Amino acid sequence: MTHASPLASGMLVAVSSLALALAVGCGADSVRDAPEDGGARDAAASDGAPPSLDAATADAAPRDAETPAGDASVPPGEDCAPLAPPAGAVVNVDPSMAADLPALVRDAAAGTTFVFADGTYRMSGDEAARRIRIRAPGITLRSAAGDATRVVIDGEYTTLETVSVEASDATIADLTITHAVDHGVHVVGTDGGPNVTGFRLHRARILDCGEQFLKVNPSGARDAFVDDGTVTCSYFEMTDAGRPYVERAVGGCYTGGIDVHSARGWRVAQNRFVGIYCAGEGLAEHAIHFWIGSRDTLVERNVIVDCARGIGFGLVESGPSRSYPDDPYPGLFVGHYDGVIRNNVIVADMPFYDTGVELHQARGTLVLHNTVLETDRATARFSSIDTRFANSLTTVRNNLVRRITVRGGTTVADHNLENVPLSYVVDAAGGDAHLTDVAADALDRGVLEPQAGRDLDGESHDRGAGPDIGADER
Repeated sequence: MTHASPLASGMLVAVSSLALALAVGCGADSVRDAPEDGGARDAAASDGAPPSLDAATADAAPRDAETPAGDASVPPGEDCAPLAPPAGAVVNVDPSMAADLPALVRDAAAGTTFVFADGTYRMSGDEAARRIRIRAPGITLRSAAGDATRVVIDGEYTTLETVSVEASDATIADLTITHAVDHGVHVVGTDGGPNVTGFRLHRARILDCGEQFLKVNPSGARDAFVDDGTVTCSYFEMTDAGRPYVERAVGGCYTGGIDVHSARGWRVAQNRFVGIYCAGEGLAEHAIHFWIGSRDTLVERNVIVDCARGIGFGLVESGPSRSYPDDPYPGLFVGHYDGVIRNNVIVADMPFYDTGVELHQARGTLVLHNTVLETDRATARFSSIDTRFANSLTTVRNNLVRRITVRGGTTVADHNLENVPLSYVVDAAGGDAHLTDVAADALDRGVLEPQAGRDLDGESHDRGAGPDIGADER
């Protein structure tokens, strides 16, 4: 699909019409008929054996100090501190107990902590018997060593959902989940039950899942929602070994990082996402995606490298949403209510990248101090930040980008810097968005924002004559 040249303002783009059911790039919708609960179908047969665990995890090993896997590579700051010692009942498990693990977790009392010894855990039995289901509140799964690289729960492309969370206050920390047919972790409400709240994923790794790595859904009856979750200091990657196992029956490339439906009050911070794309076989979902009436989401200080799409609030022009008692925007279909996207770094150095930040029927959203850059190898790139559809109402400010587009709605956009040379940052292809000496027109050129938050290093934006543009305050 081709786009008309931007208007003189650099803000508006004309596009040809596109059927909402297609997902063909260029900022297109990705609308699929798959059920919200991807686990409601039988496991797909795969051609040949799955890649070995060693092959699948070697490429996903920590790359630098921002890759949150293991104490030495966790980003600085209190957000990424280890969990406190467990309180309450503790069950110590080791790989020899893997076959019993699903039943142990399923039947555990509220507040139980499972502490995993080092090793690889491969369950056995039929598909349902292999799933680890958290059904009581306050259950924690964590490694003994506090290092995600040393404990691996391997679905072997046989388990649809490796960990299913159906109760509040569940925590998954310091371990690796890989090779799920569908989702590495699925958090879901239960029909007629209370809302599920307080889910936490911390210092974990999720690798090579066939569908969304972390999936969040309301109950099938849409009467129990999943609110107030956090995803912090974790690592998500699709490796070359895992890419052939992506679900292709729905939309050609039905995978993504975090995919959240109809949830309120989530925070996604200081995570790293790498390589979530399909090589010319359809457009993958976002590294971070909140839609279908999600609300008050905070996405900050994440690094997204070589993913098809970076961050999405909303997606489609109309469809299901979530009704809130206070109805902040009466009479309008809203894909995402309010929320803040700030201080994230999104970079692309491969040809299967489409858009950095998508705001589609996103109303009341602030997009502040992000750095979104694409190299010349990102040949299919559409936009760094894109607002679409009539009900969108966004503020886009202090962002360092290649291109901003508005295809409907109302966007207040100022103090952004477009057409940015890659020399403005240390290493665009690798995700190092610290400003260099040549980025003079980004320094002190922003405007103070009450909700600016902290930059990619945890520093305040209120130093100097004015805030710097982008995610780095030099």
